[in-house]
Amino acid sequence: MHTQRPPQARNAGGVFGSLIASTGNITGAAAPTPSTLAPNVDRPGFNLTRYGYKDDHLENKAAASEKDMHPKPLLSRLEPTTPGGTPISSIAKRAKWTGVLKDFPGTTGIHLPYARSGKSTPATPGSITASERDWYDSKREKRERDKKERKKRKKAELFITRHVAQIIQRQEFICKLARSMMMFGGPAHRLTSQIQATARVLDIELSCMYLPDVMLISFEDSSTGTSLIKFIKQGSVLNIGKLGEGYMIYWKVIHDDLSVSDASAALDKLMRRPPQYKWWHLMLTGGFCSAAICTVSFAGSFIDSVAVFPLGAILVGIQLLSVRNELYSNVFEITIATVFSFICGGLAATKRICYSATASSSIVLILPGFIVLCGGLEILSRNIIAGSVRLCYAVVYCLFLGFGLAIGAEAYQTIVQTPIANLSDTTCALTHNAEGPWWQRTPSKFWAFLTVPLYSLVLSMRNHQPLLCKEMLICVIISCIGWVVTFFVGQHFQNQADFASAVGAFAIGMISNLAGRFLNGNAFTIMLTGILFQVPSGLGNNGLLVFVSQQTDDSGTDSEAYLSGFQTSLQLISVAIGLTIGLGIALFLSHPIPSRRRAGGVFSL
Repeated sequence: MHTQRPPQARNAGGVFGSLIASTGNITGAAAPTPSTLAPNVDRPGFNLTRYGYKDDHLENKAAASEKDMHPKPLLSRLEPTTPGGTPISSIAKRAKWTGVLKDFPGTTGIHLPYARSGKSTPATPGSITASERDWYDSKREKRERDKKERKKRKKAELFITRHVAQIIQRQEFICKLARSMMMFGGPAHRLTSQIQATARVLDIELSCMYLPDVMLISFEDSSTGTSLIKFIKQGSVLNIGKLGEGYMIYWKVIHDDLSVSDASAALDKLMRRPPQYKWWHLMLTGGFCSAAICTVSFAGSFIDSVAVFPLGAILVGIQLLSVRNELYSNVFEITIATVFSFICGGLAATKRICYSATASSSIVLILPGFIVLCGGLEILSRNIIAGSVRLCYAVVYCLFLGFGLAIGAEAYQTIVQTPIANLSDTTCALTHNAEGPWWQRTPSKFWAFLTVPLYSLVLSMRNHQPLLCKEMLICVIISCIGWVVTFFVGQHFQNQADFASAVGAFAIGMISNLAGRFLNGNAFTIMLTGILFQVPSGLGNNGLLVFVSQQTDDSGTDSEAYLSGFQTSLQLISVAIGLTIGLGIALFLSHPIPSRRRAGGVFSL
């Protein structure tokens, strides 16, 4: 029985139509190029989108490889070509597409690939009108202007990134700067202004307060209303060499010549660096300091200078060792003054060595001249708390030294049962023999041409000033000038050490500040030696020996002895006040125009 298929399952092509379609699909890859299907451009509804020329070599390579995979059919190879090798049909197609695209709006300046210009073309490819040229010029200028602005912003960002560190790094640098200035003995009355000047450059809000050996810094954040307080406690030892290097780092930072990270690393390296001189170098400088000052300020003879040389060296050696023992460092001044007074009493028993000259010059390196000077400058700068504390400490310190010398002299008299020879002779007139040998006579003032530069040199070395540098020569010259001025003023104003010190300090301050301004140097480091030279000069005739003679004199009362001790302390304070006034006037005359930046940058006494 023959069964017919339903109409829905029937195929119009029949059995052979399906086979032919399947065979065409299989053999489509090997079919010649003309037999492949292509879209009909002339068909209504077909649109050709505009496109721009892309010089992408990757697409060209892909097209070339695809063309190689599908070789041209035989009919296309036999197609007639032009003498250049281009098929005639391709030229006709290009002309046809050019005619099609020429009517699109805005296609006047479009350059089609492989298009040729001719008389039949309405507009020459690549030509633009004047209005379009102006439009392109304005666009190009805008792009160039935007490019310059971007480069400028990028440069500013790089500058900020290089010179301004993070907030924590800037705060750490300020703390390290304060610690280094306190460690190396910087001018305490200018420490707060230096910290505030650095904070303004680094764009940090802070407030600080200085007390002796203590610095309180409060970092404030106005956006959050919070603050961070740093408590810095650091003892100070005068180190002129490291202080000058630390000041140069500070100067480069506030003038934006050094980044904060590099400055912090430099301060760390500076604080960890070993001392400039070895211990035996410092002992030799101590001996030469005592020997040189003996003839200049205390009327000692040549034999007195020779006798006091080992005492000065021993003083520096014990001072270096006392740092390792905290308990002994508290009584170092009293014990060393007692021992040296006892030794000088024994030397005075020879009738050829002056007790007052040797005892005073042996302890010259532990006189509180720098402490009193800093206290007076702080009071002059309205730092009342710090200045008052330093001055009171200096008075008590002088009493310590006086009691130590008195105890040593009394111990010698008690043990030997004989009084010290010429104890009250502060000018050594009774000890020195004018008719005796040259080494026992009171030296002439022409010895100052040798002893004054020598004392200035070794005192600078004792304070860790590098020997082979220009600052050392300037220190010695300024110190000699200050001594000459003080000496001649003191000849006209007898027993007025404060006035003579004020005039000498004024001369030192003017020369140092002018040298610091015009020679791009540091005024503080080059004036400090000359200022410290004024302190033992002011205590020459009526120094601590008056207190010692009153203490050991049996005829005097206890009230007179204590009164003489306070008079000695007041004399030291009067010398410091004279130094303060002279330095203040010199600083004003050398920097007459007030400035916030200059107030932070002036590194002077």
